[in-house]
This record gives sequence, C-alpha cells and structure tokens, in this order.
Amino acid sequence: MGYDMYLVRSPEGEDAAYEAASRSFDAAVEHRDGLDLPYDHPEYRAAQAKVNRAYDAMESVRTTHFHLTTWAMSECRALMDHFGMLIATQPPDRPAPETYGATPGEAALVPALDMLGFPVDYTGDAAPVQVQRYRKALEERLSWAPPQPEGVAAHKLGGDEGWTVTPGEIHAALAAYETSRATNPALLSEVIEDADWWPEWIDYLKHAARHGGFRTYGPPVT
Repeated sequence: MGYDMYLVRSPEGEDAAYEAASRSFDAAVEHRDGLDLPYDHPEYRAAQAKVNRAYDAMESVRTTHFHLTTWAMSECRALMDHFGMLIATQPPDRPAPETYGATPGEAALVPALDMLGFPVDYTGDAAPVQVQRYRKALEERLSWAPPQPEGVAAHKLGGDEGWTVTPGEIHAALAAYETSRATNPALLSEVIEDADWWPEWIDYLKHAARHGGFRTYGPPVT
C-alpha cells in the first residue's frame, strides 16, 4: 500500500528497453522455476542470483515510476509544505457525462490507465465523439493548475483518479525549495538523514518536469 507516481511522457526508448528487460526477467524466472532442485542446491542458488540481477536490471531501466509508502508520502507532504512547495487550491468540479452528450454507461467505459500510467483507449479512434469530449474534460480537470502556479496543488498528491502534476507546478515547487533550503542547510541534512528517499524525490521531480509532469495514484489525502 502506498503511492505510485508515473511520468506523463516516458523518456525516448525507455518503454522498449523496459519491455526487453522484463522479458529477460521472465525468462530467468521461468528457468529457475523449471529446476527440480532444492533451494540450497548450488545450481538453484545460481539461478536465483540470475533472477535477482535481471530484476535489478529491469528496475534500473524504469525511470517513469516512483513509489512512496503511505507513511513516506505523509512525510513528503509535510516536508514539501515546510519548504513552500505546496499550495492549497480547489480543482474544478468533476464534469457530468450528460454535459457532453454521454450517458453514465458510456462514461463508465472511459478507460483506466495501464501499468505505466498511460490511458488505455478501449475503442481507439472509433470512440464515440461524446465520450472523447467527456474524456478530454476529465483530463483537463485532473491536470488543472492556476495560470501561474506557485507550487504543487496539495490535493494532487493523493487519490486514485490520477491527478496530473504539471511541469509548471513542479518548476514553481523546485524554485521555492531552492530558496527555502538555503536558509537552513542544517535542517536539510536532518531531513536527508531521516528520509533518505528525499534526494531521489527531488531528482524525480526534475525528471518529471522534463517529461510532461507526473500522475499520482494512492489513498485520498486525509
């Protein structure tokens, strides 16, 4: 249980590289599972080591994804708020399908996102026009931000709708962080000691700003 963030746009070539690494991992697992040997047999241990290496290689390829536990995300919000990286803002109301000529049944067919965080189009270009309009309205709501954001909208760091944190929000948050952290470098050292994932989170924010932002999935913010 926790929070998963996905880049809006994958770096060029990453999806293909991840798929290739995934196939190598699957092959290593299949080979290991096909061995009729006890766990402590040298050949089995060697096969398990190969599985571990394949998994590490697969994970090292995937820069689109960032995971935080529920507790870590709570800390993340608190730290971002302390550094002036978050803003409180009210998103637009959820659109009603009828407004766009779609029925609730058609609206229910609006796809979820795949494992990489990208929309899965259930009918491709054949999607009814009214469904396309409704889907666009949903996407605009999830990515809505003030014209000149001063940070990341706090509500976007929670919930299972797939709120989109935009590059503009990220740049504003990072600028606030650079200003704020310089005033108390000792505090930053304490932060990194207690939350060792924080530098990686900052790197991910910079990475996401170059790739269309990121979407968040997890429990609602309480």
